Amino acid sequence: MNIGYIPKLSMDGVKNPFQAGMSGMVQKLQPMDAPEKTNFQSTLANTLNQLNDTVSAPDNMMHDALTTGNVDVHDLMIANAKAELLISITTQVATKVVQAYDKILQIQI
Repeated sequence: MNIGYIPKLSMDGVKNPFQAGMSGMVQKLQPMDAPEKTNFQSTLANTLNQLNDTVSAPDNMMHDALTTGNVDVHDLMIANAKAELLISITTQVATKVVQAYDKILQIQI
């Protein structure tokens, strides 16, 4: 059994006094499968790939707009705003991680 995984318990034979008239509506809980484990490296790689796709989307849309003209300007501006916001959030998260690392290094044992 995995640490941090709490299986759901079966309610066989347990009577709830608060639902005396609703005994047929109480459902039995069955144990669930353990959640799939992923390592930090694959999670970080997937997140960075999604970041790269989101950031490169406005460039691809601009290229399509200039060559084919089939891209709506509003969609292009929305994609650009999403990319700017995602870069800003990523920069802030990276700054906080570096600050946390610096604080860990300053801990005296």
